[in-house]
Amino acid sequence: MKTNLIQIETTNADDFKNEIINGVITALKHFEEHSKNNSEIILSREEAAKLLSISLVTLWDLTRKDKIPAFRIGNKVRYKKSDVLNALTQKNQF
Repeated sequence: MKTNLIQIETTNADDFKNEIINGVITALKHFEEHSKNNSEIILSREEAAKLLSISLVTLWDLTRKDKIPAFRIGNKVRYKKSDVLNALTQKNQF
């Protein structure tokens, strides 16, 4: 595990605050870019159900009703992470 060492000597409170804010903004942008790149991850039924915090039976019911798109690879059912997340956001719209 890499540890970063920060040494504070001659800085005022405003500069220190701005440095922290800029670090947080940079980390959030990196997280956003990383999550966009990972949206095409293929999930198993178990992973999709865990992501949505639902049972496998509920996931199967939503898949059967075409609320969450799925596809088969051989005899296995798989889900695209982006499709699962899109189905979740569509369901939460009032």
